[in-house]
Amino acid sequence: MWTVNSEYGKLDAVLIQDSVESFWEKRLPFEGIESSLQYLPRCVHPQMDGGHEQWLQLPKMLADEGVRVFEVAEILAKALGKATLKEKRAIIEEIWTGFPAAPKPEELKFEHLIYGYPEAPYYDAEQDRVVLPDFRRVAWPYSRDTSFTTQVGTVICNMRRYSRRHEVRVVKLAYELDPTLAKHVEIVWNANEAGGVSTEPPNVEGGDTQIVDEETVAIGMGQRSTLTGIKRCAEELFRHDREGKIKYVCAVQLPDYPALDYMHLDVTINYPDAGRALVMPYVWDTEVVKGMPQKKLLLKTLEALRQQSDADYRPMGPMIHPDGFRYGGRTTIYVNKGGKPEPLCTEVSLIDFLVKEGKLDADGLMYVGGLPEKENDVGHLYSAFLEQARGAGNIVATRPKTVIAYKRNRKTIDVLRENGIKVREWDDSYLDLLGGPHCSTSPLSRA
Repeated sequence: MWTVNSEYGKLDAVLIQDSVESFWEKRLPFEGIESSLQYLPRCVHPQMDGGHEQWLQLPKMLADEGVRVFEVAEILAKALGKATLKEKRAIIEEIWTGFPAAPKPEELKFEHLIYGYPEAPYYDAEQDRVVLPDFRRVAWPYSRDTSFTTQVGTVICNMRRYSRRHEVRVVKLAYELDPTLAKHVEIVWNANEAGGVSTEPPNVEGGDTQIVDEETVAIGMGQRSTLTGIKRCAEELFRHDREGKIKYVCAVQLPDYPALDYMHLDVTINYPDAGRALVMPYVWDTEVVKGMPQKKLLLKTLEALRQQSDADYRPMGPMIHPDGFRYGGRTTIYVNKGGKPEPLCTEVSLIDFLVKEGKLDADGLMYVGGLPEKENDVGHLYSAFLEQARGAGNIVATRPKTVIAYKRNRKTIDVLRENGIKVREWDDSYLDLLGGPHCSTSPLSRA
């Protein structure tokens, strides 16, 4: 069975997803990112051909690093081309359960798996209406979010975002249809099958989940993953942990809506090497790390922005409230108590917990945008947040001290290199609008 035991060890196998077309094509350029799957979720101006050419650099860089690359769409197309009618019936049952209509086995096409059924909108003259696809199942190129592999096996995620809630069915199907993945990947929990009753959905997403080291899992809690989902996930991981590998599961509070660039843990911290981390400044509190840019400056800046907007009677859209960030980073650590997660303690931040446990060096932190030249440098705060919005912190390690990073974030790349990290630059002028290299890769096997 393939396992993942860190965020920085030698990466042996990875799952990626070639679906950048959904950024810019076959959509309507209207507002309402979650109102309809036919609305464009991204800027209309970038060029599809150029964006896809940039994305194709990713599998090449991974292969150059000696990583085995598995791509979701390629797996599905290949398997469907060889499938018998019986196998197609099984696929239809797995993907279209709960939908009012489904393709017949003899008409099932790859496009149905990606774009929905029917595969494209059309005008029905007899009924005088436009018929839309039931659900676009592969809408984003961020394979990290829909599944993740841990020290004890692989989890299929329960997606909170409307546009991605059925994507996990397609990803699970890819695991089952590829012979190599079927042999080496053991799905220990499908979070969509979580039972019981709760006041919130049991969501857990891979972008929130980090395998910090061989005994520590951190999961962000906020806009995507819920505390219910985290505790259910911890319970399942502990239940399958027959060798006692996992000592800690850390629930990390994240900024709240509408701080959209902070919806996952992996946009605030990542690990290029053992004991070292690239972190977003101004969003963490600390009692043990000296020189960290303080969250207080961000809260004061957000207060000023809201006051100015209110004074000018301009709050025409949702504005981030300081309280959205005030408790971000606070972390409760759970341990295995008879197969159930039991709270051990709560720390002011994940960073402080990792430093106290010797899992992160206090002087091993690097900051998105570098360090400010002076205390309370608002200009630096603006600069760091702009680089973060372009995916600066969303690096992925292919081996210790080697990462893939988006090319445009020059200040952050300089910081990494000054600290001895080898950086492979990924052209990103069309791609760096949200997710980055970390979001775009789902490790399947890592030391």
